[in-house]
Amino acid sequence: MKIACTVYSALRTLFICLILASTTSQVRAFEFEGPFPSGNYPFTVKGSGVEVQIDTDTKLEWLDDERVIFTALSPGQPRLQGKPTPGQMPYAGRVMVWNTRTGEVKEYSPGRLWCSYKGYVSIFYTAGVSADGKYIIRVRSGQFGHEQDKPAWKTGDPKLHADVHTCAINDGPTFNPDPSHVLLHLREQDGVLDFGPKGKSYSATQPVSVIRPDGTRIELPIKAREAQGVWWNDWAGVYLLAQLRYGGFISPREPDTLPILYPDGRLERYPLPASYWQRNETSRVVLTKRGLFVANDGVGIPAGNKGESGAYLIRGNSVARLVDWYVGNEHVDSRGTHRGIAVSPNGCKVAFKHGEGLRYTTSHTIKMINVCEGE
Repeated sequence: MKIACTVYSALRTLFICLILASTTSQVRAFEFEGPFPSGNYPFTVKGSGVEVQIDTDTKLEWLDDERVIFTALSPGQPRLQGKPTPGQMPYAGRVMVWNTRTGEVKEYSPGRLWCSYKGYVSIFYTAGVSADGKYIIRVRSGQFGHEQDKPAWKTGDPKLHADVHTCAINDGPTFNPDPSHVLLHLREQDGVLDFGPKGKSYSATQPVSVIRPDGTRIELPIKAREAQGVWWNDWAGVYLLAQLRYGGFISPREPDTLPILYPDGRLERYPLPASYWQRNETSRVVLTKRGLFVANDGVGIPAGNKGESGAYLIRGNSVARLVDWYVGNEHVDSRGTHRGIAVSPNGCKVAFKHGEGLRYTTSHTIKMINVCEGE
């Protein structure tokens, strides 16, 4: 779907909206449904009460529609981890399971959650120190409650690669059709996104392509600056390509739209209302049944000025503020899924890392909002 950008900004905005409206008759992998809240802070915010690390990425996922699994601090472990130092124990922490319906929170395993998808989990942990003084790293992986415990991968083991979106472990090296280009992986069966040459030849205005595992290339009507990463939204069956607002860094400023990529290579743009994008720059986005869950995590506000940071629900031109302060991980991995935000398999519940107050001194924990509350 190509959008003309040669008309004046007002006409361009109208043209974009008309094009977007014309695509709504297409078969879609998801549809927003149900009522939209009429005011701000419309939903109950539940908390796990368990502290997580502040300055490192917290991995959290849903085991099912009720339980969240996530990495938390161990008793006495500092909130601020800082940069790893020589001799520092790897995979410190503990993996917790929170039943958001009953409120029960249990420690499941020492270590750190590495990956979780549809009940499959992998957890790395330190099992002790060897005779030569090196840490012994092991991994528990498999269906939740039935994992196998084994040594972690080491040099000399057969080459394997993981699907960053589904946790699947596959034989052989990672699909890498052009090592000279910037590539981000889709699911194993969908291929990779090609952002063009690395290094000095890289341009933020160059087009992005999908390269299928069979080598087929699909050119996308999108520029590299508009697609800062790739995140699979499982319940909706689509990828989101932008997690950071880019419109404010372009002159004249362009309306913000969210690029949505279908597994078949179709690209759709969902517009963000001006009432949001004109005042918010940094965002993490996930799809829910009720609309876009958009989190402005307050990057650049370490002193604790909450401003308009927090999380919002957006559908069409409607915007409802859900929670204030810091939502999601401070740093987002463009090659994976770990935004510190996760949506339940039914598309209704959003679990997220949250902190209030001074970013680097306040407690951060895992909270949850059910945007289908009241059904």
